[in-house]
Amino acid sequence: MPSSALTELRLHLVPAGCRLDFPRLPRQFAYIYRRHHNLAWECIAHNACSPHLDRNPPTGALVEYKVCYCDAAGTITASSPVVQIQTHPTGMPTNSTLLGLR
Repeated sequence: MPSSALTELRLHLVPAGCRLDFPRLPRQFAYIYRRHHNLAWECIAHNACSPHLDRNPPTGALVEYKVCYCDAAGTITASSPVVQIQTHPTGMPTNSTLLGLR
């Protein structure tokens, strides 16, 4: 399995949350994990497709994400490096607020 395929986890802050872009590996299932403040990793998506939208990232925190790839037996066969992103502080307006949509 090429290691370069596993280093392409990319995060983007969008008005709806945090978008994760990651490669799809043949015959593998992607599980997305998230943590903040060095708490335990939380699985937020099973058998995820890319792009994945995390609609509820912790606000105003440095959030870490990683993708683990499992085979049909549920064995982790590969994982992405941990990627960090700073989320918006609480109360920051979203695009819908800026447009007057509520």
